[in-house]
Amino acid sequence: MSREPISLIRTTPPTPSWVGEEFSKAFLELSRRSDLPTLMRTHKFIGAMEDRRAGGLWLKQRFGEELDPDRIIVTNGTQNALFITLATMVGQGGLLLTERLSYYGFRRLATFLGIDVRAIEMDDDGALPEAFEAVCKTDKPKALFLSPTLHNPTTIIMSRERRLALAEIARRYGVIIIEDDVYGLLPKDAPPPIAALAPDVTWHATGLAKCIAPGLRIGYLVAPDAAASARAFQPFNTTSTWFVSPVSAAIVEHWIGNGVGRRILDAVREEAAARQVIARSILGRASYLAKPEALHLWLDLPAGLTQEGFISACNQQGVVLRSGEMFAVSNEQASPAIRIVLGSPSNREELTTALEGVAAVLKAA
Repeated sequence: MSREPISLIRTTPPTPSWVGEEFSKAFLELSRRSDLPTLMRTHKFIGAMEDRRAGGLWLKQRFGEELDPDRIIVTNGTQNALFITLATMVGQGGLLLTERLSYYGFRRLATFLGIDVRAIEMDDDGALPEAFEAVCKTDKPKALFLSPTLHNPTTIIMSRERRLALAEIARRYGVIIIEDDVYGLLPKDAPPPIAALAPDVTWHATGLAKCIAPGLRIGYLVAPDAAASARAFQPFNTTSTWFVSPVSAAIVEHWIGNGVGRRILDAVREEAAARQVIARSILGRASYLAKPEALHLWLDLPAGLTQEGFISACNQQGVVLRSGEMFAVSNEQASPAIRIVLGSPSNREELTTALEGVAAVLKAA
């Protein structure tokens, strides 16, 4: 085809057209700071107090209250927050549990650290409590990884009751929950994070990559308490590969303080909802899982159509996809489905073109 291929791979939030102007304003404000030379020479190992306070104010939208800044470590993105938790709370040789479908990037981090990853069964409300407890009885898992709000890849939003049930089992057997809440602010209506319901057993990782902009590279790790946060930071206190850029931190503090961050979040939500409407209109009777403000959907493949065949056919339509099998802990647990990202195309017209290509492949099948 003559046009450039359209990628539906990465769950990048759609960028409001006016964000560039707000960046210009933020940089102008930064240029007026009297401490700019000092700012550029500063390592922000756990985030300065003002950064952690800004994070606590931002996370109030999920937790219902402003968090103690001493519980928060500001990191270079959500993945770094997850990495710190894995390295300090699970460690090499430790057993990590996760749902049979889960975020592949997290599992790669675990493998890199020499951590044993094992899948437990899930249903349409997420991880099954009885499956979790069965492993707790026979083995000694150190952690359970969950993304309960807009689960990646299925878009499941776990119920409050299921969150509480899993937290109670974790508490009973001395297992921590690692909660990836990077999509948590996208739904207008979602249960509180597990870290708000059961802070004593939960390490909460989130960031701005899916609700404002991934290029800011800002993540937040919320520990159960201030002492736990200090212990997690200690092994990393002489390294600088994971600390946040001072310029990014200054922009985020500015945007959270003046309300621009919330304006961007609202615009991303609105655009995500509009793109889900476009997907419904084009995909028609195709079977898939989605939520109104999700940046992706989980498409069931028609019977007889393989992942490789579907991806190849879509590629011929100028649409780039990746296999849904990458979300399965093992090939035996893979579902015949593909994640379709709606947020990555630069505009609705591009998304429409891509989805029409996907629909053509489904129709031919």
